[in-house]
Amino acid sequence: MNRRTLLTALLAATSLAALLPACGPDKPRALILADGSGTIHAKAVDVRAKNYEKRTSRPVKILVVPAAEAIALASRGEADVAVVPMEASIDTFIASEHGKVTGLLDDHGDHLRVLEVDAKQHPKVDEKGAKSLAAALITPP
Repeated sequence: MNRRTLLTALLAATSLAALLPACGPDKPRALILADGSGTIHAKAVDVRAKNYEKRTSRPVKILVVPAAEAIALASRGEADVAVVPMEASIDTFIASEHGKVTGLLDDHGDHLRVLEVDAKQHPKVDEKGAKSLAAALITPP
């Protein structure tokens, strides 16, 4: 086998190997949860997200950030769901139709708002995933 044939075969094999991962079943991307609940409630959010992952086999990436940043991430469509304290201002989020308050996460009597980001406003958002994750967060573990 001459060098040119060997190089051509090697190039073809490399190209085929690069395409193989694309041939596998499509897995949905991890849902993004912006957790602005603070250190006191982070464990409750984490437990519910982990329960959701176990139940659905859908990964959830939790971004622990201040409440204002969680709302900003949701407003830009960079998160599918956000959890924020009741005192966090969400007026602009709601007025700009970035999403809605799906319900309240109850952590030992303390309530946190669960914000579901609107997929029509933000095409990167997984509508079904956002709805199901938000519902899981407002359901007691």
